[in-house]
Amino acid sequence: MVAMVTVTEPEAEGGSPKPLMKPIQIGLHQLKHRVVLAPMTRCRARNTLATDMMKDFYCQRATEGGLLISEGVCVAANGHGFVNTAGIYTSEQVSSWKPITKAVHSKGATFFLQLWHVGRASHTDLQPGNAAPISSTPSPIPMPWRVTLINEADGETFKEMYSTPRALHANEIPDVIEYFRAGARNALEAGFDGCEIHGAHGYLLDSFVKDSINDRTDAYGGSMANRCRLLLEVAQAVVAEIGAHRTGIRISPFSVYNAASADSDPEALLVYLLGELDKLGLAYIHLTEPEFTYIIDDFTWAPQFAHVTKRRTTPLLVSGGHSWDSGNEAVRSGYADLVAFGRSFIANPDLVTRFVKGAPLNAPVPTTFYGDYTRRGYTDYPFLDARM
Repeated sequence: MVAMVTVTEPEAEGGSPKPLMKPIQIGLHQLKHRVVLAPMTRCRARNTLATDMMKDFYCQRATEGGLLISEGVCVAANGHGFVNTAGIYTSEQVSSWKPITKAVHSKGATFFLQLWHVGRASHTDLQPGNAAPISSTPSPIPMPWRVTLINEADGETFKEMYSTPRALHANEIPDVIEYFRAGARNALEAGFDGCEIHGAHGYLLDSFVKDSINDRTDAYGGSMANRCRLLLEVAQAVVAEIGAHRTGIRISPFSVYNAASADSDPEALLVYLLGELDKLGLAYIHLTEPEFTYIIDDFTWAPQFAHVTKRRTTPLLVSGGHSWDSGNEAVRSGYADLVAFGRSFIANPDLVTRFVKGAPLNAPVPTTFYGDYTRRGYTDYPFLDARM
């Protein structure tokens, strides 16, 4: 049986709830708190299908009036870059997600699916027909970044260099836009409340946005407006398909993940993207913050770009390594509206309850973050109340 998280009265200061425990409207959904499950690759799918184990994981972390964002779910067969990741481009994949969305909704939570295409962050072994991955550029992701592959004979994983990608031709761009549009439509059929477009972390859309990657000379390269064109066209297509109130988007002007070095002018890029995305009336914008580091866990909340984020009209979700205290301060200060938690939510299925009660947190075990077809490090972390 899946344990249920029940959130009790929020911790109060002077009779008022902590900022993270205040309600907020996101699209058509009235959330009861602002602690969000971050989208996280966990590699527990089988043959691109969602599994019962994944249902348990999401249900454990669902709270009434809370927002969950799914792991990245691939919008096309050529969009995979990790083993054991799910898709949303076939009817069978759509059906595999339906029991999960139904179970999460039974807990009273709102559930968005993250639309994902990895672009050049892949390997020919993971591509249909062993083709080259697609990207904005023909330049591969350099070492020390490596892709994880699996030996089908014994099930053991091993590391390889990323394959050299193929730069998309301009006449192929409409196909990419259609991947995301169809993925959004399929997500609603699967029962999700909305979609978050993954436009961050060096994946396909971010490889166009960042001038550290994009070396194109056509209408999708060069100027900032040209580099952001595909991201915005995808956002417009998804909005047209499912509505702005069901659409969020993740951006990372500062992230160096997947060798996506920060843009040469990340503040200007953030200003431009926030301004253009604000025009769409989205449910939220999700920003990976400047101090986030993937290799070393040394996040320090430093809202040096608060003067930019405070100009927004769209609700802003931030993530990167926040604690209960820094998350509350981010919301209290007006820097952000919601805060997504990843590693702390991995290790604490009842994270919201622990935050409210001021209870100690379980420590995550990084060696079990990614899947081995078992519940180890996935659905077996203890709840605060062992009877749950």
